[in-house]
Amino acid sequence: MELWLTGYLRAALEADGEDVEVDAKEPDELTTPLERPLIIVRDDSGARTESITFDRQVGVSVLAGTRTDDREARRLARLVYAIATDPDVALAAGSPVAAVTGANGPYAVAEDQDVSRRYFTVSYSVVGSW
Repeated sequence: MELWLTGYLRAALEADGEDVEVDAKEPDELTTPLERPLIIVRDDSGARTESITFDRQVGVSVLAGTRTDDREARRLARLVYAIATDPDVALAAGSPVAAVTGANGPYAVAEDQDVSRRYFTVSYSVVGSW
Protein backbone atom coordinates (compact mmCIF):
# COMPACT_ATOMS: atom_id res chain seq x y z
CA MET A 1 0.00 0.00 0.00
CA GLU A 2 2.84 2.40 0.88
CA LEU A 3 4.59 1.82 -2.42
CA TRP A 4 1.48 2.36 -4.51
CA LEU A 5 0.22 5.36 -2.53
CA THR A 6 3.57 7.17 -2.50
CA GLY A 7 3.74 6.89 -6.29
CA TYR A 8 0.13 7.96 -6.68
CA LEU A 9 0.57 11.02 -4.45
CA ARG A 10 3.88 11.94 -6.10
CA ALA A 11 2.30 11.86 -9.57
CA ALA A 12 -0.84 13.75 -8.52
CA LEU A 13 1.13 16.47 -6.74
CA GLU A 14 3.55 16.83 -9.64
CA ALA A 15 0.57 17.18 -12.00
CA ASP A 16 -0.68 20.00 -9.73
CA GLY A 17 2.70 21.73 -10.05
CA GLU A 18 3.85 20.94 -6.52
CA ASP A 19 7.60 20.51 -5.92
CA VAL A 20 7.59 18.05 -3.01
CA GLU A 21 9.32 14.89 -1.86
CA VAL A 22 7.08 11.89 -1.17
CA ASP A 23 8.50 8.84 0.58
CA ALA A 24 7.55 5.92 2.82
CA LYS A 25 10.19 6.67 5.42
CA GLU A 26 11.32 9.81 7.18
CA PRO A 27 15.05 10.48 6.79
CA ASP A 28 17.18 9.47 9.79
CA GLU A 29 18.67 12.97 9.83
CA LEU A 30 16.06 15.60 9.09
CA THR A 31 17.74 18.92 8.37
CA THR A 32 15.82 22.19 8.50
CA PRO A 33 15.00 24.35 6.78
CA LEU A 34 13.72 21.76 4.32
CA GLU A 35 14.81 22.21 0.71
CA ARG A 36 11.26 21.28 -0.29
CA PRO A 37 8.21 19.99 1.57
CA LEU A 38 8.29 16.36 2.67
CA ILE A 39 5.35 13.95 2.69
CA ILE A 40 5.73 10.64 4.50
CA VAL A 41 3.25 7.78 3.94
CA ARG A 42 3.16 5.03 6.56
CA ASP A 43 1.12 1.84 6.30
CA ASP A 44 -0.45 1.24 9.72
CA SER A 45 -1.73 -2.20 8.69
CA GLY A 46 -5.22 -3.56 9.18
CA ALA A 47 -7.31 -6.71 9.14
CA ARG A 48 -7.99 -9.19 6.40
CA THR A 49 -11.73 -9.03 5.77
CA GLU A 50 -12.14 -11.74 3.10
CA SER A 51 -9.82 -14.02 1.17
CA ILE A 52 -8.58 -11.13 -1.04
CA THR A 53 -9.82 -7.98 0.71
CA PHE A 54 -8.19 -6.10 3.54
CA ASP A 55 -8.84 -3.01 5.66
CA ARG A 56 -5.76 -0.79 5.56
CA GLN A 57 -5.03 2.41 7.41
CA VAL A 58 -2.28 4.76 6.36
CA GLY A 59 -0.81 7.67 8.27
CA VAL A 60 0.44 10.68 6.31
CA SER A 61 2.80 13.33 7.68
CA VAL A 62 3.29 16.61 5.83
CA LEU A 63 6.33 18.68 6.78
CA ALA A 64 6.76 22.20 5.39
CA GLY A 65 7.41 25.78 6.42
CA THR A 66 8.48 26.55 9.97
CA ARG A 67 6.94 26.23 13.42
CA THR A 68 6.06 29.93 13.40
CA ASP A 69 4.90 30.01 9.75
CA ASP A 70 2.75 26.94 9.18
CA ARG A 71 0.73 28.23 6.21
CA GLU A 72 2.49 26.02 3.67
CA ALA A 73 2.12 22.90 5.81
CA ARG A 74 -1.59 23.59 6.35
CA ARG A 75 -2.19 24.24 2.63
CA LEU A 76 -0.23 21.23 1.48
CA ALA A 77 -1.79 18.91 4.08
CA ARG A 78 -5.27 19.87 2.90
CA LEU A 79 -4.27 19.20 -0.71
CA VAL A 80 -2.70 15.81 0.05
CA TYR A 81 -5.73 14.89 2.20
CA ALA A 82 -8.06 15.74 -0.70
CA ILE A 83 -6.06 13.60 -3.12
CA ALA A 84 -5.77 10.64 -0.73
CA THR A 85 -9.47 10.66 0.20
CA ASP A 86 -10.92 11.29 -3.27
CA PRO A 87 -13.14 8.30 -4.17
CA ASP A 88 -11.50 8.31 -7.62
CA VAL A 89 -8.38 6.84 -5.98
CA ALA A 90 -10.11 3.48 -6.55
CA LEU A 91 -10.20 4.13 -10.32
CA ALA A 92 -6.52 4.99 -10.72
CA ALA A 93 -4.33 2.68 -12.81
CA GLY A 94 -3.06 -0.23 -10.73
CA SER A 95 -4.93 0.92 -7.62
CA PRO A 96 -5.42 -1.70 -4.90
CA VAL A 97 -8.08 0.57 -3.35
CA ALA A 98 -11.69 -0.58 -3.59
CA ALA A 99 -13.05 2.22 -1.39
CA VAL A 100 -12.09 5.03 0.97
CA THR A 101 -13.73 4.03 4.25
CA GLY A 102 -12.67 6.80 6.62
CA ALA A 103 -10.26 9.64 7.35
CA ASN A 104 -9.17 11.83 10.26
CA GLY A 105 -7.26 15.09 10.31
CA PRO A 106 -5.12 16.81 9.29
CA TYR A 107 -3.89 17.72 12.75
CA ALA A 108 -1.00 19.87 13.91
CA VAL A 109 1.75 17.79 15.53
CA ALA A 110 4.39 19.23 17.85
CA GLU A 111 7.82 19.15 16.24
CA ASP A 112 11.22 19.61 17.90
CA GLN A 113 12.80 20.97 14.74
CA ASP A 114 11.92 24.26 13.09
CA VAL A 115 9.38 22.80 10.68
CA SER A 116 5.60 22.57 10.76
CA ARG A 117 4.13 19.05 10.76
CA ARG A 118 0.58 18.04 9.91
CA TYR A 119 -0.71 14.47 10.21
CA PHE A 120 -3.78 12.62 9.01
CA THR A 121 -5.00 9.05 8.58
CA VAL A 122 -6.98 7.44 5.79
CA SER A 123 -8.70 4.06 5.91
CA TYR A 124 -9.13 2.03 2.75
CA SER A 125 -10.73 -1.22 1.74
CA VAL A 126 -8.17 -2.83 -0.58
CA VAL A 127 -7.91 -5.86 -2.81
CA GLY A 128 -4.73 -7.84 -2.98
CA SER A 129 -2.85 -10.96 -2.13
CA TRP A 130 0.17 -11.84 -0.08
